[in-house]
Amino acid sequence: MSAYQKQVPMRIQARPGSKAEQGYFSKSGLPGLDWPMPRAIAPGIEPAPLEDLIFHGGKVVPRMEFQNVYLGGSDSWAHSDVEFIDAAIKHAMQHKQMNNVMQQYYPGARIECEMRASFILNKEKTSKLTEEEVQAQVVALLDSSLIDNRDLDTCLFNLLLPAGTILALQDLSSLDGLGGYHGSIHVSRGGRMSTLYYSANVFSENLSDGSENGIVSFDKSWKSIVGTLYHEVNEFRTDPDVNDAIEKNNNDFLGWSSRRGREVGDQPIFQAGANLSRVFKEISDPPRTVHLPVQLLYSNAVHGAEGPIARPHADTATPM
Repeated sequence: MSAYQKQVPMRIQARPGSKAEQGYFSKSGLPGLDWPMPRAIAPGIEPAPLEDLIFHGGKVVPRMEFQNVYLGGSDSWAHSDVEFIDAAIKHAMQHKQMNNVMQQYYPGARIECEMRASFILNKEKTSKLTEEEVQAQVVALLDSSLIDNRDLDTCLFNLLLPAGTILALQDLSSLDGLGGYHGSIHVSRGGRMSTLYYSANVFSENLSDGSENGIVSFDKSWKSIVGTLYHEVNEFRTDPDVNDAIEKNNNDFLGWSSRRGREVGDQPIFQAGANLSRVFKEISDPPRTVHLPVQLLYSNAVHGAEGPIARPHADTATPM
């Protein structure tokens, strides 16, 4: 049986109707014991509250940092794209009205997000990147001191793939609709165990042969990258240890996840279907005049995608 046929929690971004969605979203589930379904459901109707996120008792990261690492060398990136991506994801993660949606998952805590200085890794571009290679790259960045070893338990390192590079996860790839994923790896350095948190993000684009690499959700690739980053960074801060939950087959490592193992960014894309503009939006960022490309995320308060909103919801936490 291939790995994606098992029932495991979601930790990827998948294009609607794609092989990646069929392999992960439709077969997603919790490790260990299933969360029971509600007893009373209207006949013939599956109400949206079935997708509400449940807090399983695992780690969450209300105060976090992230760092963008651009792969493939400086020749693989337009300087303007790097500037646009960095500015957009920084402002999106600090956007008050969008964070008002996310605040419901951190009762009693204030959410904050800071960005470390990004950089382009001057290493030869590869045609394909597997998760094993993603993990090896993050460890190499640590060992070479290209990333700071402070506060590793609350920092996400975003690896951004250059145009044309395929992202693979087991036997699926970005050509199958995979937009990105997040995970973690444990390393021992100096007699101390540390956890490195990472995300891998596709340069989503329409290819010359008519196929699609990643998830083309906006009119420009840099905007689609920001949409993927926003998805992955928010799933990190609500469910950072999903890899441990999968590897140890234990729900206790999960933070916020639905009863079917879906994270905060998953159900909105599935519901959008072929019309991605329903959940991938360019939102205003006053007093700045620019707009930010983001993906709307799941909100328990409205049982579906939401944002931006003027003020946080009252406590909607669903404890395990």
